[in-house]
Amino acid sequence: MYTNKIGCTVYERKVGADRMETYIRHFIPTIYCEDARGQAQSGTGTMKQQDSVLCIIPASSLSDYIPKRNDRIFCGRCNDAEPPENCRTVMEVKNFRYGSPEVQHIEVTAV
Repeated sequence: MYTNKIGCTVYERKVGADRMETYIRHFIPTIYCEDARGQAQSGTGTMKQQDSVLCIIPASSLSDYIPKRNDRIFCGRCNDAEPPENCRTVMEVKNFRYGSPEVQHIEVTAV
């Protein structure tokens, strides 16, 4: 599978009993990352910037952790304990871990 980045840092979001958010940092090596820029029209007729990122993680790069909705993702290595300002929020995770081992992967879309 084609990859173009050294990896990504995913901040797993946890919410405690006191409703405070904490994050667990996971580094996933060797990924394909693609930025998408676009616009969406709101109900009032105004245009709104709608940027997103598509991150394709080969099955061989996965460990026991798989990103999930509302986690934060940063394309590249980040050693901060908290997610930096330019992190994106994971909106969708698609599992394609079937078929030939060379093409098994997970697709993460974040905004």
